[in-house]
Amino acid sequence: MTTLLKNDIRKRVTDPLDSIHQETGDTPFRVFSDWVNLTLASFTGDEESYQKTLSRYRSNGFDEDAVDRLVNLHAEALGGLVLGLEESKEDILGGVYEHYGLTSDRFGQYFTPGPVSRAMAAMTIPDDAELREGTLDDPLVIGDISGCGSGRLIVDTARQLRVVAPEVPAVFLGYEKDSLCAKMAVINFVLNDVIGYVLLGDALKLKPQKVWSAGTGRMLKGERPVSVLTVEETDWVVSRFFGEEDRIAAEETSQGSLVDFELG
Repeated sequence: MTTLLKNDIRKRVTDPLDSIHQETGDTPFRVFSDWVNLTLASFTGDEESYQKTLSRYRSNGFDEDAVDRLVNLHAEALGGLVLGLEESKEDILGGVYEHYGLTSDRFGQYFTPGPVSRAMAAMTIPDDAELREGTLDDPLVIGDISGCGSGRLIVDTARQLRVVAPEVPAVFLGYEKDSLCAKMAVINFVLNDVIGYVLLGDALKLKPQKVWSAGTGRMLKGERPVSVLTVEETDWVVSRFFGEEDRIAAEETSQGSLVDFELG
């Protein structure tokens, strides 16, 4: 593992997920994916997606009491995640993902070690002159668009920015082509109070399949902390933060690049 989580912190999440695995017979990959999907559905208010997992439990023969018990275990894992974040300031979500990667061939990614991520974050912070340029109308933009994984580098950068320049408005961008990892990044944005966007898709094309907007401040207005952007809103994000020149360059170079990438 590249995240050195203390066992007691990790087990706050993995113990209830392991109980779901034992009760349902679902693979750790399936249990973890269900948990991420249920968590994100609750953040977006997507009742249809939330009920999809519960319907599968019911179709597999679980009665309502059993379904309620499984839902409570999912909620317990989320509570453990929140407590673990408060105590350790580590990427608990990514660490749990890596933990299950040791026992499942469905997990192929491993993330940047926490100490390395924090060192990279320190180098990512702009200089004082650039920091002073950030305004509400033109905030500082910081992104990890080469494959943000669980959003570890973005979260570490946001934390360091709060220390050196807490008054500077900033928007954070994550780009990830793996759906599960992108969802993990969205959850980490919410739990770490990071304002910004997570784009699902291949950054070489600059044509995201889906974009989530995250910001806990909207909860003060009675809104959900995450929303899924419309096509028009997605186009605005790509144009606003990547620019027309980047879009054209991506379209011109993506075909040849993508062939080599996919074959590799």
